[in-house]
Amino acid sequence: MKKILIIFLFCFCLVASSEDIEIGLKEQAVIDLCNYPDLTEGIVDILYLTVDNYWHAGEYSKIFPVIYLITKILPFDINAYCLGGWFIINGIAPKYEGEKREKIKKFAVEFMEKGIEKKQDDYRLYWEIAWFYYNEGDFDKAIGYLNKAEKYEHPFYVENLRAHIYMKKGEIEKAIYEWEKIKEKYPERKEIAEKFIKELKEKK
Repeated sequence: MKKILIIFLFCFCLVASSEDIEIGLKEQAVIDLCNYPDLTEGIVDILYLTVDNYWHAGEYSKIFPVIYLITKILPFDINAYCLGGWFIINGIAPKYEGEKREKIKKFAVEFMEKGIEKKQDDYRLYWEIAWFYYNEGDFDKAIGYLNKAEKYEHPFYVENLRAHIYMKKGEIEKAIYEWEKIKEKYPERKEIAEKFIKELKEKK
């Protein structure tokens, strides 16, 4: 019934418009929505389109509420939690200083942790939080989350970041071990892994 109503309203709007019909993004979104077997997915796609529009329009303050709404509609949408956390850390927190900034960054991590509670067997949120702590200089926390990310299917940069952290900490043996793993597991990274292994062994 809802689908029929949407189609009717859309067709009415088209008829009421000029004779030269041009399908814009909003109209196309309605058409796409009507083609979804589950309207929920169509609504979420429109919300992501809204986020994109706000981003390009520079209306950053409106973005997170839409992302938050997506997580309420689709609680297992890990991408929304990743995007939301990233946006809070990089798009909102930098506008503030001191304690206010730290509270906002803490909220971002807590938001991503909620995503982990919904879906624990996905590397992405562990990676996002690890990357945050890496940039904060909290290497031990970063490694903790990288270790969790490694338990699930993941790309090379999980081990890659851990190797760089051990290098920054001066833990040569652990760094060499990580690069050796990368060399074996990711053949396309063999050359760069061997380069770092050689440099690290020279430092011993």
